[in-house]
Amino acid sequence: TPAKSHYTFNLRDLSKVLQGILLISAEQCKTKDVMTRLWVHESMRVFHDRLISKEDKDYYKNMVAQVVKKNFADAPTFEDLFVDRSILFGDFLGGSAEPKEERVYREVPNVEKMVVLMEEYLEEYNASSTNAMNLVFFMDAAEHATRIARILRQPRGNAMLVGVGGSGKQSLTRFASFVAGFKCFSIELSRGYGSQEFRDDLKNLYQQTGIDGVPTVFLFTDTQIVEEGFVEDINNILNSGEVPALFDGQEKDRMCSDIREYAESINAPMGKDSLYQTFINRVRDNLHIILCMSPVGEAFRSRCRQFPSLINCCTIDWYMEWPAEALNSVSKRFLSSVELGSDETRASVASMCVDIHVSVTEISERFYQELRRRFYVTPKSYLDLINLYTSLLEEKRFELGSARDRLLNGLQKLDETNELVANMKVELGELQPVLKEKAAATEILLVQVAKDKEEAALVEARVAEEEAVAKKQADETKAIADSAQADLDEAMPALESAVKSLNALNKADIVEVKGFPKPPPLVRMTMEAVCLLLGEKTDWDAAKKVLSKGDFMSLLFEYDKDHIKAKIVKALTKYVDNPEYTPENVAKQSKAAMSLCMWTRAMHTYSRVAKVVE
Repeated sequence: TPAKSHYTFNLRDLSKVLQGILLISAEQCKTKDVMTRLWVHESMRVFHDRLISKEDKDYYKNMVAQVVKKNFADAPTFEDLFVDRSILFGDFLGGSAEPKEERVYREVPNVEKMVVLMEEYLEEYNASSTNAMNLVFFMDAAEHATRIARILRQPRGNAMLVGVGGSGKQSLTRFASFVAGFKCFSIELSRGYGSQEFRDDLKNLYQQTGIDGVPTVFLFTDTQIVEEGFVEDINNILNSGEVPALFDGQEKDRMCSDIREYAESINAPMGKDSLYQTFINRVRDNLHIILCMSPVGEAFRSRCRQFPSLINCCTIDWYMEWPAEALNSVSKRFLSSVELGSDETRASVASMCVDIHVSVTEISERFYQELRRRFYVTPKSYLDLINLYTSLLEEKRFELGSARDRLLNGLQKLDETNELVANMKVELGELQPVLKEKAAATEILLVQVAKDKEEAALVEARVAEEEAVAKKQADETKAIADSAQADLDEAMPALESAVKSLNALNKADIVEVKGFPKPPPLVRMTMEAVCLLLGEKTDWDAAKKVLSKGDFMSLLFEYDKDHIKAKIVKALTKYVDNPEYTPENVAKQSKAAMSLCMWTRAMHTYSRVAKVVE
C-alpha cells in the first residue's frame, strides 16, 4: 500500500541478518538460548523495525515465536522472548574507557544498568560538546539508540530513521555516534546553499573518510533537501560509494596520490583505477549515512520509489508514537527540577501531561477518521506542553511572589509607621513645656520682626528712588553712547576708504601732482587743505615742498587725527563745505589728488565726530 511502500524484502535483508549474527564472537555465544535470542534480535532489527503499526509488529512477533518453536528444540515461548524481557545486543557495555578495538558485541543482561550507562555516556557527550542534549532514556529511546549503535558497528552500515518531527532521531544519532566513537557531520544550510555547496561538503567528507581514515557519520535530514539532486547523490553513495562527476581529473589524481601509502599498507594494486577504487572502498568502510525522514506527506513515498537504494542499502528504523510509559518518564524528568510541593503532586502533574497528550492524539485520529484530515501530534508538541506548563508556573509564581512581597512590605511599613507615631506622641508630650516657652519667645520675636520690617520698608523706598535716578542716568548715557557709535560708524568707513586710497598711491602719482607748473583749481585746493592739516603754508610752492619730502606718505598715515587743533578744523571746514571740493570732481583733474582729497575730508569728519564723542 502507499503507506507501506517500503515493505519490500529481498536477499539483501537475509544477508543483513547473517551479517548481524556474525558480529558476535564465540566467547559471547556459548549457549543455544543466546544463539536463539541473537537470531530473533537480528531478524527484528532487519524486518520488525521498519513496520509502521502496532498490528504489524505484533503479527511479526507472533510469526517469529512460531518459527522459533518450530525450528528450535526447547524453544522459548512468546512471553520469554517479548513479554518478560527485552532482547538487546550491543558493543558499548564496557563503558567509554574501553578501547574501541577491544569492544565486543554481546547481549545486554540488565536493561536498567544499560540505561545508567547511557546516561553516563550522555554526561560525557555534554561535557565535550558545545550543544548539550537533555535526553530521557525511556525504553523506546534506549532501544532506538542501541539499534543505531548496531548499524554503525556493521561494515558499511547505513540507516534510514523514519518518524515525525521531534521524535529524537537526530539527537539519538549524535548520541550513538559519540558512543561508537565516530565523528558526526551534518551540512549547515545557508542562503544560496545549492548543489555546488553540497558537493563541496561531500568532497570534504570523502577526504576525511577516504584519505584521513576518520570513521564518520553523515547525518542528513529531509528538511535539508534543498534540491532533489541531494537525494540522488546520496542514493549513488549508498549504492556504489561513488558520486558521478564529483571529482575532476586533477582532483582524482590527487586522491590517487594521497591514497597510495594506504594502498601499499594493504598490498592493493598500484594502478590508477585500482588506487581510485581503493579510495572509494575506504570511503564506504568509514562513512556511515544516517537519513532522518518524516513519513508525513507524499515526499517520503515518492523518494523511496525514485531512489531504491534508500530502502535496499539502509536498515530502516520506524519511530512509533511515544508510549504512555515514555511520556511519563519524560514529564517526570522535566518536572524533577520544578518545585511542586511533594512527590505525589509531581507524579500527578506528570500523569496529567500524559493524559492531555494521549487525549489529543486520540481526538486527532478521530478527526482524521471523520474528516479525512490529518492533525499531527508530535513528541515536540509534548515537550512544548511541558515547557509551557513550567514557564507559566514560573511566571505565575513570580507574579504572586511579587504581590506577596508588596503586601508584606506594606504591612511592615505600616508597623514601622505606627511605631514612629507612638514614639512621636511620647516626644510631643515631653516637648509641650518647651513648646510653650518657644511660643512666648516667638511672640517677642514677631514684635521685633514687625518693627524691623517697617524700618526695612523705609530703606526700600529710598533705594527705589535712588534706583530710578540711576536708571535714568544709565538710559541717558546709553543714548549718548549709541549716538557716538553712530557717528563713529559714519566716520570710520570714510577714514578706511581714504587710507585704502592712499595705499594705492605710488611715487609716480606724487610726481604727477608735483609736476603741475600751474595746477588746476581743485588740485590746488586739495594741496592747500593737505598743507593746512600738516601745518604748512597754503601756497603752491609750499605744497611742492611737502610733496618732495621722502616721508610724505608716512606723515599722512601717521597723522595725529585725535588731536587736530580747532583753528585748523575751522579753516578746513571752508574747503569741505565747498560743493566743488568732492573726490569725484577732483578725480576729473587728477586721480592722485582725489586720494588726497578723500584723506582731508576723512580727517575733517573724524575730528568732528571725535569731538561729539568726547
